[in-house]
Amino acid sequence: MEPLQAGDPARVGSYRLLGRLGAGGMGVVYLGRSRSGRRVAVKVIRAEHVRNAEYRARFRREVGAARKVTGTFTAPVLDADPDAAEPWLATAYLPGLTLREAVASCGPLPPDAVRALAAGLAEALAAVHQAGLVHRDLKPGNVMLTAGGPRVIDFGVARPQDDGAAVTRVGTLLGTPGFMSPEQVSGGEVGPAGDIFTLGAVLAYAATGAEPFGDGLMHSRLYRVMNVRADLDGIADGWLRDLVTDCLRREPERRPSAAGVVERLGGVGELSLHGTGWLPADVAEEIDRRTAEPRRPPGPPGAAEPDAVIMDLATLDPEAPAGPVATVDPAAPGTEPGKAPAARNPLGRRRALAAGSVLAAGGLGIVLWDRGRAPDAGRAPERGRALSAGRAASSAPAGPPPRPVPRWKTKVSDYYPNLLAAGGVVLAKSDEDIIRALDPRTGRVLWKRPALSLSSAVGDVAYLITPNGWDLTAVRAASGKTLWTHDSPLGSLPGVGPAVTGPVACVGDYNRKRVTALGVRDGRVRWTAGVNAEDGIAAGDGMVVAMESKVIGLDAENGRTKWTHAVVEPRHPHFGDGLFFVADRYSTLHALRADDGRLAWRRPGTGQAFLLQIGGGMLYSDAGGGHILALKTATGEVVWTRRLGYGEGGDYGRDNALGLYGGTLYVGCTDRNVYALDAASGRVLWSHGADMTLKSGPLGIGGLAFVATRDGHVHALGGVS
Repeated sequence: MEPLQAGDPARVGSYRLLGRLGAGGMGVVYLGRSRSGRRVAVKVIRAEHVRNAEYRARFRREVGAARKVTGTFTAPVLDADPDAAEPWLATAYLPGLTLREAVASCGPLPPDAVRALAAGLAEALAAVHQAGLVHRDLKPGNVMLTAGGPRVIDFGVARPQDDGAAVTRVGTLLGTPGFMSPEQVSGGEVGPAGDIFTLGAVLAYAATGAEPFGDGLMHSRLYRVMNVRADLDGIADGWLRDLVTDCLRREPERRPSAAGVVERLGGVGELSLHGTGWLPADVAEEIDRRTAEPRRPPGPPGAAEPDAVIMDLATLDPEAPAGPVATVDPAAPGTEPGKAPAARNPLGRRRALAAGSVLAAGGLGIVLWDRGRAPDAGRAPERGRALSAGRAASSAPAGPPPRPVPRWKTKVSDYYPNLLAAGGVVLAKSDEDIIRALDPRTGRVLWKRPALSLSSAVGDVAYLITPNGWDLTAVRAASGKTLWTHDSPLGSLPGVGPAVTGPVACVGDYNRKRVTALGVRDGRVRWTAGVNAEDGIAAGDGMVVAMESKVIGLDAENGRTKWTHAVVEPRHPHFGDGLFFVADRYSTLHALRADDGRLAWRRPGTGQAFLLQIGGGMLYSDAGGGHILALKTATGEVVWTRRLGYGEGGDYGRDNALGLYGGTLYVGCTDRNVYALDAASGRVLWSHGADMTLKSGPLGIGGLAFVATRDGHVHALGGVS
C-alpha cells in the first residue's frame, strides 16, 4: 500500500481512506475503513473520465451488475454512488492472488486443484446467470484466489442477458483476446454460454500454464478463438480435458450450463474450497501471508493483465492491418504476457510473491507492479510457441521488394479458377466445369475438356472427376489423352484423392465409407478397405493414410491396416521425407513415421495445413494470422517465420496459400498480393499486386510463377523489374 497523495480525498462516502492500493487509467483504488472498522476497497473514477458519458455509463452498469450478484464465489458490493461528482464503488477487501499471478509465479495447478477451481468458478457463474447477467470477461486476471476460495471479480463488462444495447459505439466489442467466445469475437449475441466458453479457456490456462489459443498478435489469437483452434495437449488428466473440450464447443447450445458443470463435478464444491488446502503449498502459503499481512508493496512484474479491450469489428479479421487498439483503461499495459511459467524456483517465487498484493475493488482486479522494471513472464516452452522459436525473418525489409515482370495472361473463367501443375503445363479449372491446359511459355490453350473437379496431379498425370456418373479419369497432362476411366458404382463418389504411391492410386469414397486402390496404369481395382477417409487421404513409401476419428495406416499392396494413431479430429494429411504430416483440431501438426505410425514430433500453432508444402528437407505452413512457418521435416525445428498478408478475408479466405517450386516459396496472401520468398531464409524476392485466388497456391514452372485472379485470368510472372 502507498500513502495518500496530494489531491487524494480523505474520505469517500462514509469510508475513511488509509492509502492507495493501486491506480489505472480508469481510476484509483484505495484501502478504506468503515465506521465499524471493516476494511474495504474503494474504487474512484478519475476526474478526466467523469465528463465522458461512455465511461460513466460503463461504471454505472458495473455497479448495477455487481449489486445483483450474490454467491459464495463472487466479490460482494458493499456500497456505491455512481452518480456522484466522482463516482465510486466499495467492495469487500480480498487479499490474495489472481489466477494469472499464481500461475505466472508458481506454475500450473495440479488436476485436483483445477477441478476444485472449476467447481468454484462454475458456481460463481451460476450465480451471475441466475441474476440475469452475463459476465463477458472471465479471464485469469479476474479470478482471485483467496483464503475463502476462488472469487470472480470485475463486472465492468457484464450486462443483462436481455439487454442488446452496448455502451460502446456501433461496430465495437468488449473482451480480452484469448478469453472471448467465438460469438463474442464475431460481434454476435453473447449469452451465458459465452461465459462457459471462457471458463473452459481459464481452466485450460490453470492446468497448463499457457493460454489455449496461444499468444502473439491479437488478430491471430482472435482468429484461433473464432475457429476454436485451442491447444489442449498439456492437459494430461482425461476427465478434465473432456470438461474443457465440452466448454469450448463452437456452438453455444452444445456447451454445458454453469449449473450443469457444478453437477458434473459432483462432490467437489464449496466444502473442498474452504481455506487454501485445495491449492499447491506455495500458492496457499502466499495467500495465507497476504491475508495475515495485507499491507504489501506493489505486486510482481509480469503478473499484470490488461483490461478488456474495445476493438473495431473491422479489425477482427486476422488479415486486417494491425493498428493501435484502445482499451477500457487507457493507461493499462498494452500487452498481456500470456506466457507459460518457468520451472518452479522457490527463491525466485518467494521474491516475486513477496513483492506484491492483488486486491479487488468494485469487482475490478488490480495487480500492482513495479513500473520501472520490464515485465518478465517466464520462459516460454515449446508448447504453443511455434512462432517464437527459430530465426524470424524480418517483417520489415529495407525498402519495397522488387516486382516481377508480367509475361502473359489468359482468360479461362468468369471467376476464380483453380490451378495445378502437371507434365510441365498449367492446368486451370474454371467455374464453368472446364479444364484447360496452358502452355507455360505463351499462355496458349493446349487442350480442354469437361470436368467437375480437378482432383489432383502426380507427375505427368492429372486426375479428373468427369460429368458422366462422377467417374474418375486419368489423363496425360501435356496432351489431354485419356489413360483410363474408373466407372464409379451407382451411389459412389470418389470424393477424396487420389493419393498415389508406387503402382496404386487410392481414392476415398464418401458415401460407402471406404478406400479403393486403383492401378495407376489401367485404373482397375486392386483392393478396397472399409475405412472412411472423408477427412483426407495421403500416400507415400508404400503406405496410405486415411483419416476418420484417427489416423489409419494402410499397406498400399493389399489395403490391410498396419497401424493407427490417435489424433483429435485429424485433417489435411501430407506426405514427405518418409513422414506423414497431419493437422488436428487444435492446429497442432503431428509428424508420423510412415513405417509404423509412431510420432516423430509434433508442434502446436502450425495452422490447419490445408496447403502445406514439403521439399528440400523443409516443411512450410500458414500458421494463421498471416504467419508463414518454415520447419525442418526431420525434427520440427523452426527455421524461420514471416508475417505476410492482412487483407479483407471473405472470398480470399483467412489463410495464405502456398506453392513450393525449387528453392522458391510462392505465397498467395489475403492482402490480395503474391510474394516470392527464398525458401531457405524466408527473404522476400519479389511481390506482385494481384486480385488473386486463395483456392489454390501459386504455381511455379521453369522459373515463372502463375496466379489466378478474381476476373478469371491466369497470369504468368517472371524475373524482376
